[in-house]
Amino acid sequence: MSTIRQIEANRRNSQKSTGPTSVTGKAVSSMNALKTGIHAKSLVLPSEKLADLEQLIDEYYQRHHPTSPEARALLDDLIHGEWLKRRLRIAETQLWAYDHKNTYTADDKLPLGQTAASRGKAFAQLQWRIECTRRSSERALQDLRQLQAEAEAAPPDPDPPAPAAEGPSLPPSPQTTSPEIGFVPEPPPYTPPQPASQAHPTEHADRPHLLK
Repeated sequence: MSTIRQIEANRRNSQKSTGPTSVTGKAVSSMNALKTGIHAKSLVLPSEKLADLEQLIDEYYQRHHPTSPEARALLDDLIHGEWLKRRLRIAETQLWAYDHKNTYTADDKLPLGQTAASRGKAFAQLQWRIECTRRSSERALQDLRQLQAEAEAAPPDPDPPAPAAEGPSLPPSPQTTSPEIGFVPEPPPYTPPQPASQAHPTEHADRPHLLK
């Protein structure tokens, strides 16, 4: 059983962790903050100590780390069963002492035999409760382990599909403009033909036969 000093050391060490970095790890880690649903004060009798139950809860949660509401419920059943078994064992011890103390004629030589003979039915009922609680705790532990194994074996969430690769880029198609329907373009302005200009005499100086 862990001591208070060990529990405090575990808490200090856990604060040094930076936590998961992947998306899946963060999703799982987000459920680690689940707290017990046990109302500790209502389970503690005047003869019991609240600190003992709180330590028991802390030990079980440090051991199993439930990551879902279902796992938390099973773990709470396991804690409650362990707490009840401790109480029933103490009750069994006190039953021996109580019967011997309140017997009208106590037999100091055979006190256990005297109590067993007179309290047989009480011991049988007490043992029946212990066995029922033990079986319930075993089922809770088995279901909790199975639930955790299924969670570990579950495939991770698939990654989002990668964007499709773009094909070769094509040159942009030429923009064609067409006249709007019902629009008549204006004709180009008329330009009269120019008369052919006569050759200047100096232009044919090198060809005298053209000057005759």
